[in-house]
Amino acid sequence: MGQEQSVLDAFKVRQPAVEIESFLGNLSGHHIFREIYRAQRLSATGPWRQPSDWSAELEQSILSEIRELQPEKKPNLLMLGPVGAGKSSFINSILSIGKGRKCALAATGDTGDASWTLDLGRYTEGSLLRRYRLFDSMGIEPCDGHGFHTDDLTFLIKGHVKNGYMFNPASPITKTSSYFRRNPTFQDQMHCVIFVMSATAIHAGIPSAYVQKIKQLQDKITREHIPRILILTKVDELCDEVAKDITKMFWSVKVQDVIKAASEMFGIEQSSIHPVKNYEVDFDIETQTNIPLLLALRQTMQYAADRIQKD
Repeated sequence: MGQEQSVLDAFKVRQPAVEIESFLGNLSGHHIFREIYRAQRLSATGPWRQPSDWSAELEQSILSEIRELQPEKKPNLLMLGPVGAGKSSFINSILSIGKGRKCALAATGDTGDASWTLDLGRYTEGSLLRRYRLFDSMGIEPCDGHGFHTDDLTFLIKGHVKNGYMFNPASPITKTSSYFRRNPTFQDQMHCVIFVMSATAIHAGIPSAYVQKIKQLQDKITREHIPRILILTKVDELCDEVAKDITKMFWSVKVQDVIKAASEMFGIEQSSIHPVKNYEVDFDIETQTNIPLLLALRQTMQYAADRIQKD
């Protein structure tokens, strides 16, 4: 029982998977322990979030609900998040679902620690987003003078910033800029903010400088009474079982723990936090990948529509 107890103790503290796998590899009959470990990574009491049946019928039901959302005014949805979190990939994923094929309108790429998105980009689409507009922004970086400038956010939320504005990490937009809108209407404002974070980054631990900067942005949003959604990307990289079968996402203990950690870290309720897998290396559009993306989009659109109705 000594070796078995050591394995169970490792489960209790949830050591990194690679360390446990290495430990199991040194045990006699380790394939038995490996199955025990696999079970520990998935909830024994069933999925901790619905839906549990990721069928084509469910996908069509969510799509119908999204298409039925027809607010009188077009809501604007603002994307915010650190460099490399997957903001632009999320936009491309939503556009891909709408088109029924892979789409890459929002620029993505590996630029190291620098943001790939440099200007305010507006995206719409004739199926899912015909009454909504997605806006991509420069990536957040932990150091001042780099990445998205926090003072730009208030101008963005209030509708002062025009589409195509080139972000300046050193200073926010000024009233003398040709991209500054002096008298914005409600139609120009942002009606929901989508924060995008990497699930793997939260699991590994986000540097305090990042957390501080993101909380500054959160405070600005809260003061303007704008609803917030948090998207957690790269959950397939976080959990091996999700990588093998994405329908196990709401069974994964690791994904659930990251949602709890993100909720405590950023003050967003768990029901407004959505784990997803973006379309990045995939060639084909699949129902199982679509469903969590659509669940996130549906709630975002509902929040934005509520914001418009309120005013």
